[in-house]
Amino acid sequence: MAHRQHTENTLNSLLERITELERSNSAFKSPEDFKVALPLRTNYLYGRIKKSLPEMYAFTVCMWLKSSASPGIGTPFSYGVPGQANEIVLIEWGNNPIELLVNDKVAQLPLSVGDGRWHHICITWTTRDGFWEAYQDGERLGTGENLAPWHPIKPGGVIILGQEQ
Repeated sequence: MAHRQHTENTLNSLLERITELERSNSAFKSPEDFKVALPLRTNYLYGRIKKSLPEMYAFTVCMWLKSSASPGIGTPFSYGVPGQANEIVLIEWGNNPIELLVNDKVAQLPLSVGDGRWHHICITWTTRDGFWEAYQDGERLGTGENLAPWHPIKPGGVIILGQEQ
């Protein structure tokens, strides 16, 4: 229980820091300056964000990833709602490409992060035509459409970092 509370406090601090950074013009920070690290592939080491989200018609998910592990990076981000565990999921297993799932619909992303170096990735999606974009290290590497078009992201879910729902 103490570990869970510590993780939640860390994630809340991280959210506050992100808000601070978004409002300021402070200098760029390296990935090592962030506090959430998942050094082992386990089914118990993950972060859970308890902030309730409203219904969404678009989203952007950005994160720093570093992996040299096989098979793949696993599930660095997932958002599940009652009745739909895969409302939003970023996943990679084995030699498969990184995939974005929205409402269980899948798009393969042209990202590559398994070289043991830090990479900043951002994924954007909008309900209008199911349009998505994938960025790695500041460069747009791919776009697509028809990924769960016109599907609003349901409210009241749970965000999990480092594991599928």
